[in-house]
Amino acid sequence: MRWKRKKGVQIKKVTQDGIKFDSKLELYFYNLLKKEKIPFVFQEKFVLLQKFRYNGKAVREMTLTVDFSVPQHDMIVDTKGFQRNDNKIKWKLLKRHLLDNDREPIILMPKNQKECQEVITMIKALSSGRQVRPENI
Repeated sequence: MRWKRKKGVQIKKVTQDGIKFDSKLELYFYNLLKKEKIPFVFQEKFVLLQKFRYNGKAVREMTLTVDFSVPQHDMIVDTKGFQRNDNKIKWKLLKRHLLDNDREPIILMPKNQKECQEVITMIKALSSGRQVRPENI
């Protein structure tokens, strides 16, 4: 009997408004933001480590591109159905990078549509001046 090896999670990319989304969850959150007319930045890129040379060889820069930034509330939202280990390291480096640049934004990672809706509810609450607890999302 031959065993089939499990492969990594396959996520289907989708396109809308001429924009290619990495997942259906990312597209879902994009549509929620647009529907609620919440200003956002899509696919913001952070340089975590500048390029450098080591023993005469070039080492590429390390970057992390987050799905959404909501500048109005200093918030970063990254839709993640599944997170790989290398991505966890990049998030730690992003947090250090943000601290080094005197920023401590709210960082949220909704994993499903319900959590995406909770993030929208939180943003709307912040916009109306109410206090919310981001650790609940």
